[in-house]
Amino acid sequence: MKIKLLVLIFLAFSLAAFSQGHKASSDSASYKINTVFGTHKGTSKIPLGYFLEFNAGYTRFGHKNVFLPGISMGLILNHNWSVGVTGSFIGNPQGLHYHHVHYDSTGQTSNSANLRGGFGGALIEYTLFPKSRLHVSFPLMIGGGYLYWNQVSSDYHSQNLLGSYSNHSGSGAVFFVIEPGVRMEVNLAKMFRLGLGISYRYAPDLDLKHASENLINQFTAKLSLRFGKF
Repeated sequence: MKIKLLVLIFLAFSLAAFSQGHKASSDSASYKINTVFGTHKGTSKIPLGYFLEFNAGYTRFGHKNVFLPGISMGLILNHNWSVGVTGSFIGNPQGLHYHHVHYDSTGQTSNSANLRGGFGGALIEYTLFPKSRLHVSFPLMIGGGYLYWNQVSSDYHSQNLLGSYSNHSGSGAVFFVIEPGVRMEVNLAKMFRLGLGISYRYAPDLDLKHASENLINQFTAKLSLRFGKF
């Protein structure tokens, strides 16, 4: 897993450095952004923009399907570089239901649990040919997260077949996470982009009780809607 991560990071920044050498030097001159619904021209005396992004990701934690809604925001420097913050959280906790996490000493009370939480951090991104209708971006997220068990306890009484249920937060874990990726974007309008990407999330030594340390080390497919001044 570590080798895959290093290769992804190396490819992302190698392509960014390569494209930087072939970039036009007309930041303060007239420029145009090609979009699906027309071409927009203007001047860029101060090459500083901004963005707000809503995204939805699909991944897996072990054998469980996970929906990861998220949000990102930040500044765009010289049209190519973006810096900001990003975050995602588990959007389907009922889909991450685990049975028989714990039994009490009598064997009568069983605890099941839903896995909840999220992660996020600093976002650094390089965009190749941002003024083209179709272009490629290389995002890199470095940060942390928190996952915890939301336990559902059920007490059964065999004599009258009655039961009672209760919810409470169980053990959790804070972890470091890094996630490099690549995303294909299309300029639908001057201030709107649609993106589809894939990334690899790596959280070394996840110390969450009842879970594997490699539980969330997995690829994620993500659809993004980005608004801003590009």
